[in-house]
Amino acid sequence: MKRAILAILGASLLGFWGSAFGEPFETFRGIPWGADKKEVSGLIAGPQKEGVEVFTRNEKQKVGDIEVESIFYLFYKGKFGAAMITFQGKPRFSAIQDALRQKYGPGKKPDPSREKYLWDSEDLKITLSFLPDKDSGSVDYFFQPIVEQRKKDQTEAGERTIQKRMDDL
Repeated sequence: MKRAILAILGASLLGFWGSAFGEPFETFRGIPWGADKKEVSGLIAGPQKEGVEVFTRNEKQKVGDIEVESIFYLFYKGKFGAAMITFQGKPRFSAIQDALRQKYGPGKKPDPSREKYLWDSEDLKITLSFLPDKDSGSVDYFFQPIVEQRKKDQTEAGERTIQKRMDDL
C-alpha cells in the first residue's frame, strides 16, 4: 500500500515537475535563470545576506501534488541565481527523489552515509538532501553562471581586504 501511494505521488509529481524545472534547466517555475528581479512579478522580500536577496511568492506551496513547506527564490546582484524547495517527511523525499531520477537519471551520491544526491548540467546544479533526524529536506538549484560570479566577487573582495591591510602596515 505504501509503495502504491509513493508511486502515485511520484507520477503526480512528474506531471507538474516540469513547472518547477520548466524547459530542461532553463527556468524554475516559469522564471528564466539569470532573470532580473525587476522582471519577476509577485516577489515577496525576505532576508538579505552577503549580497543575496531571498524572496518567496504568493503561490501554492506544491510541486505536483506534493505539498512542500517553502519555495524560495534567491537573487545575487538582482539576478535570479538559485532556488530552494523545503519539505517535511520521508515519503515526500522519496517521491521527489523518484521524480528527479526519472527525469535526470540516478544522480550522484557523494557520501553513502548521507541522504544527499546531486545532478549536474553545464549551467545548473541540483542537490536533493534529507536529514532523517529532523525529518526534513530540500531541493536546491544553483545557476552556475551566477554562482561563479558571486565566488569571483567574494575572491576579489577578499583580495582587496588583504591589500588594504598590507597597505596599512
